[in-house]
Amino acid sequence: MKNILFVTAACFLFTLLSCRKEPFTKFPDYDKNWLAMEDNPNDATIHANFQFYKETGIPVFVNDTIGSQQRVNVFGKAYTYYEVLSLSYSLGGIQSGPPPVVQSFTYCNKADVPTALTFLRTEIMPLITGKIHVPSILLVENMNTNAFGTYAYKGFNTIVVAQISKIPTMSAATKANYKAAILRSMLTNTVLDNKYASTLDKFYTVSKKFVTGRDAYGLSTYFLTSNYIVGLPAGTPLTFQAIGFLGPDTIITSLSPNSTWLDVSMYIEAAMANTDDQFKQKYAAYPNILLKYGYIRQILPDMGIK
Repeated sequence: MKNILFVTAACFLFTLLSCRKEPFTKFPDYDKNWLAMEDNPNDATIHANFQFYKETGIPVFVNDTIGSQQRVNVFGKAYTYYEVLSLSYSLGGIQSGPPPVVQSFTYCNKADVPTALTFLRTEIMPLITGKIHVPSILLVENMNTNAFGTYAYKGFNTIVVAQISKIPTMSAATKANYKAAILRSMLTNTVLDNKYASTLDKFYTVSKKFVTGRDAYGLSTYFLTSNYIVGLPAGTPLTFQAIGFLGPDTIITSLSPNSTWLDVSMYIEAAMANTDDQFKQKYAAYPNILLKYGYIRQILPDMGIK
């Protein structure tokens, strides 16, 4: 009797399984390159961005949703997939504390796009050689970040460039800082390439050698005492600048830069915002800053940056 019941149950289960639809796993054009721009001559903004893309190989967008596609899931149900640029990116990881994020942004006015494209062509692209990979650019109006201000931010697959309506009225000093922020966003990945690892190790060591019992990165102001800071000339004020940092962490201001890559990013932006003479004059009182700046200056020319 038990054998009969087992066979009956097995047949019933087989019937149920055989009636179930086979999963649908094929996606149409699943590997589509969403960053490959397509022209639309009927849309002046898309057409202008496409011309820039043809000239430089860098796609420019004014919306973080850059495409959609009809798909079918594994259960055979149709849905619309939207490809959205990823603005979240923590280059190299964060040792502790919150990662850099774009907290908010607003879309730009399309009428301001031509001026932004001209600025990129004349002020940015001449410095971006074949060694620098820029996956895409997203033009926006207002942007707030928790770490990198309001001008530019490096996302996973895009560089966000903000405040484009203000470009025509920027002062020379503001435009220099604006340009530096954009270049910092574009250059950091290449600077941190393994090719420059030995030079960057020397860069990091400048600050690390003065700190005992703690890591120089993510160091609290509480530990800026003679118990932890050693090797500075007698009478030197115990500050982040004295041990080679341009300033505190851009998120937690009671700490030194929380990661090595953030330290590098800050130096890149400062180097691009100032001439060599301006930088050396500005930080003349901080020999360790000038020493670290010298290492950055060894890397930038090799990348084609003057």
